[in-house]
Amino acid sequence: MVFTENDLQRAHREGIISFETYHKLIKYLNSSTEKVSAEQNSIAAEETAAQNSNTTAINNNAPKFDIENFLYYFGGFIIISTMGWYLACISNTFMLFAASILYFLLFVIVGNALWGKDKKTPGGLLYVCAVSITPVFVWSFEKLVGIIPEDLARYKDFHILIRSGYMFMELATIIVGFVFLKFRKFPLLTLPICYAMWYLSMDIVPFLLGQGFVAPTWGMKNFASCVFALIMLFFAVRLDLKKQYTEDFSHWLYIFGATMLWGSMISIIMRHDWYNEFTYFLTALFSIAYMFISILIKRKVFMVWGAIGFWSYLGHLAYKVFKDSALFPIVLVGFGLLIIFSGILYSKYCKTLEDKIRKTFSLPI
Repeated sequence: MVFTENDLQRAHREGIISFETYHKLIKYLNSSTEKVSAEQNSIAAEETAAQNSNTTAINNNAPKFDIENFLYYFGGFIIISTMGWYLACISNTFMLFAASILYFLLFVIVGNALWGKDKKTPGGLLYVCAVSITPVFVWSFEKLVGIIPEDLARYKDFHILIRSGYMFMELATIIVGFVFLKFRKFPLLTLPICYAMWYLSMDIVPFLLGQGFVAPTWGMKNFASCVFALIMLFFAVRLDLKKQYTEDFSHWLYIFGATMLWGSMISIIMRHDWYNEFTYFLTALFSIAYMFISILIKRKVFMVWGAIGFWSYLGHLAYKVFKDSALFPIVLVGFGLLIIFSGILYSKYCKTLEDKIRKTFSLPI
């Protein structure tokens, strides 16, 4: 039950409490109100300071676009390219096996030294180089012990052919990548993991179906790519929802997942009937859906692929369906104006609507 100052005045007039008691209660209530207000202000100040601290931490951990970081990443990707392609030109298998071990140890040792000196970007990039050399190590080991198939006798074919014989190389890369992530929270370590999962999505299918070391069919590759893409996107959203890291560990999961899903779905749609106009229209709808997903989860990769798909559809209409038609530009202009005015109308309710959609689907806000 809550008592107001009017209640105390009425009690004093009716003789229930004395004049002194009335003033003491008023004084006590005023001091209590001031204390509560001060506590509330203190809590609000602490929350603001915590938010500012989190924002500062995020800004400090965000990749900087400057000469220093450009040199780090440029050098790192040169090493990764060398390890993945030019190192494989070594014809002697034992020398390749020994070189892969030595480079792996070199990257880990130097990476640890840099990481310990708080040079996390160059140190983390060397960890990425170590993970990226894992397929070379596994392939050369398999060849030394004689378990690699004869038709996979060249490592360079790993990036060209789709064969189940490469499956163990991809699995090893994924496992090594997760081991590094366990002890070193460096977001770019997800890149070789996602890359290996992309290859694995194609190479593992015939093995699971018991077809041996053969190339998968078109349908198997697309189905597997869709499944692996959805798995990547699922974990990417989960990482976004947790929000326990200041770094963005879901970045490459979104890029590979969105790209694999878009390519597979477009391939499936177009494969159904390449010259069917309804098929092209479905492609445009799927691309528009991708653009809306980009807005909801705030990831640009969906917008990029959605825009590519939709503008490809407009190009098809312009050069195939309405070729040399004077009305087509007029229709497109009208369609563009309709979209612009729809945006103006939507701007009145966008914040409320988008927040409701994100909360309904538990999307990152």
